[in-house]
Amino acid sequence: NLLDNPNLRLKSRDLSNLLEQSVDSYTTPRPKLYTTYVDDGMRIVRDEDDHVFIYGRVSESEEESDYKGVMADLGVGKL
Repeated sequence: NLLDNPNLRLKSRDLSNLLEQSVDSYTTPRPKLYTTYVDDGMRIVRDEDDHVFIYGRVSESEEESDYKGVMADLGVGKL
């Protein structure tokens, strides 16, 4: 399967930029998110398809984090 190739990376932002510059009718999709609940430690958000996302605060730090060098954890280790 092509998508299982560890050397393959889809650079979706680069692709979106190229499409926006090359195709007049193309605009990059911007998802709409609706905050249902928020407090100091948790935020519950729904997207336009009514999928629910729950975000929890794991640190009191308000400094930005750079995750460019960190691989996404998509639960692969639990398979």
